[in-house]
Amino acid sequence: MRIGFHIPFSGSLNKLEERVKVTRGNTFQVYARSLRGRNKAGEMVRLQRLNPKRLQEYYAYLEKRGVGPVIVHAPYSYNLAKSVTDDVSYIQEDLMFASKLKAQFYVLQTGYFKGMHPFLALGQAKLNLQKVLKSVNWEGELLIKNMSGAGTEMASTLEDWNELITFHPSIKGALDLGRLYDHGIPFQSEQEAGACVKLIEEVVGWDKIKVIYINDTIRRLGERKNKFVPLGEGVINYKGYEHILSYPQVKEKIWIVENQSVDHYDKTIEFVLSFYE
Repeated sequence: MRIGFHIPFSGSLNKLEERVKVTRGNTFQVYARSLRGRNKAGEMVRLQRLNPKRLQEYYAYLEKRGVGPVIVHAPYSYNLAKSVTDDVSYIQEDLMFASKLKAQFYVLQTGYFKGMHPFLALGQAKLNLQKVLKSVNWEGELLIKNMSGAGTEMASTLEDWNELITFHPSIKGALDLGRLYDHGIPFQSEQEAGACVKLIEEVVGWDKIKVIYINDTIRRLGERKNKFVPLGEGVINYKGYEHILSYPQVKEKIWIVENQSVDHYDKTIEFVLSFYE
């Protein structure tokens, strides 16, 4: 049972440890740089500086409390559909940073196919992902997140997502259930949940999925736009997750809840823990 939250990584490693304790989770996720990755001037945000001495204390903390896996999430500004992009080198830097944090997973979205045929964009994304993995010593797994399909987002259909998580042994999938709903695949009722689990098995295969995101949204089913809110405050709500989270294929994965504030931690952790009683 691995359940945790996305938490801020501003300040020191000491603050990071305190935030993990507050969540009561046994895993966690942080951004490599920030949500967008760039500042208002359009410059790439620098990676957090990691003091070598504090890193050793942080490693001891992870081991003592049994916290893991650590997950590092890429900024949403990266676009691997471009043939010429600096994002490859930025991702390589992120992976070295993730290694220092002892992260086992690095999650990213592959970008947008604006101005390109979607098939060609998928091919270019694969080439760039291969460049990333060839030139950096990354011992973890790179996870591609499925998307809602807003505009020209890549990997929004299960078929396209499957293309990106099956071509390389070091690449697997991170399934965002909130985005799956936004794309048009419901799972709230018992019947819908069963159909959703079966569909994912047939098109993708649950063995390729390492992490599941439990997110809530205020968008309608199939609207293909993101507007995530804390779990319990959207149209999916806690009730909408009761059936899908009960399936063994889902329960065996690592669960991460995003978009939560400190005020929501206790209620959310009690809800997700109820599936393991």
